Amino acid sequence: MIPANKSAMFEAVFGLYNRWLFRRRFHDVHVKGLEHLTQNQHLYPQVVCVNHSSWWDGLVAYLLSRHACLDGYCMMEEKQLARLKPFTWIGAFSVVRERPREAFQSFRYAVNLLKAKPGRTVWIFPQGEILPNDSRPLRFFRGFAKIAEESAPCAVLPMAIRYEFLGSYKPDILVSIGAPTVINVSERLSDAFAFEVESLLAGIAEDLLTDGCSTYTKLLRG
Repeated sequence: MIPANKSAMFEAVFGLYNRWLFRRRFHDVHVKGLEHLTQNQHLYPQVVCVNHSSWWDGLVAYLLSRHACLDGYCMMEEKQLARLKPFTWIGAFSVVRERPREAFQSFRYAVNLLKAKPGRTVWIFPQGEILPNDSRPLRFFRGFAKIAEESAPCAVLPMAIRYEFLGSYKPDILVSIGAPTVINVSERLSDAFAFEVESLLAGIAEDLLTDGCSTYTKLLRG
């Protein structure tokens, strides 16, 4: 596996570049439930499980990590990370889901990261591949549940991302973050949080039709 190799200097520079990149490519990033990311920041390590519908998802996670001042890491497919090695300097580490022995190394690495520091956050995309925005039902690999269980006590947060055109020539990103659940052991944790993320995605769709996301925090132009 490819481990993370964080560089504070690179993160500072890349954080500015990342915001510029989002401003250039998107109209805005709207976030609901942002406060949940810091609710248990000094008590428990955190696993954030997110649906995966775009290449941009990892950079959205990084944008939120910087905004919330989290010590964030992200599990990333190895063949992608091998082509984007600088991402290790902002906390990305690899996983090869197709090879169980290598996948186990990545899972142990994630558990060790989480146990090393309360408040440390690992972002995981348990679908394992990029799928269409409206692909249902969401099917999550159980590896993320094992990571949370072995890091217990650990806070698990569901998060949903959706990309939409909302009247601008550039698309908007809508993010909904659910309340954290502090867990020890749950045999059906993976299925439960797949349902939670589905519910958040449904909530985003409803918000689009009702209040136009007026309750969301704007990260780029707010």
